[in-house]
Amino acid sequence: KPSGPQIDMSKFELVWSDEFDDHVFDKTYWSGHYCWGDDGTWPRDTAYWNRGQVSFRDGNLIISASYLEDGPKGPKGPDGPAFYSYGMDTNPYTDGPGKPGFEQLYGYFEIRCILPKGLGLNPAFWLMSDGMFDTGDGTNISGKGGAEIDVFETKTSKKELLTRYNSVYHTIHIGAYEEYHRSEMQGHFFADKPHEKYNTYGFEWNEDCYIFYINGVETARTDFGGVCQVPLYLILSLGVDENIKENKGLPAEFIIDYVRAYQYKELL
Repeated sequence: KPSGPQIDMSKFELVWSDEFDDHVFDKTYWSGHYCWGDDGTWPRDTAYWNRGQVSFRDGNLIISASYLEDGPKGPKGPDGPAFYSYGMDTNPYTDGPGKPGFEQLYGYFEIRCILPKGLGLNPAFWLMSDGMFDTGDGTNISGKGGAEIDVFETKTSKKELLTRYNSVYHTIHIGAYEEYHRSEMQGHFFADKPHEKYNTYGFEWNEDCYIFYINGVETARTDFGGVCQVPLYLILSLGVDENIKENKGLPAEFIIDYVRAYQYKELL
């Protein structure tokens, strides 16, 4: 269970958020994560990502995982029935110069959400820098020039869910994704009935360390790989893997109340 100190929010100031109250996919900030275009269909793991899996309800963003007999095709789409889901990010460097996006160096980042139920589903809130892709030649394999920070993910198989149900885990990746890739998983931590109730998952980041939180209580801290020193953008996604074939409860919904970014007051 989370057992560290409570986060001190008095040292932060809110600088950006999407509360999803307008029931709009705000293209000022968001675009598909490796799923380009408003109606693009792109393969991702064992599913296809398409923005049609995004909806809004009661001030929430909903990312759904579904099995569709006749889903959207497009040039990258499937030839027949398939699983569909979606991922979205605030990367400023996609969708052309008209999208400011959002990225930030240091601060505190938080999501409030309800997780989808069943096998084969990996909802995630993560942060990334494109510098993560530039460190795989062996000359710079620290995390200082770019990293992937998985604020939370969940396990997907029947065996894992039996032992890890109601828990999430945090991971840091550095050194790109090929030969020099390294990662450090911080452990599994229980939330409060996360598939039924809203929980918050937070990530604090400064020049000295990374700190993870569930419902404002610290779960882990580390400086693995050398703390990232470049801005990171935000990603929301509902991953699908081969275990989805055993999920009898589709469609499943990743329900997101808000995403917020705070900055240290001393840095503003």
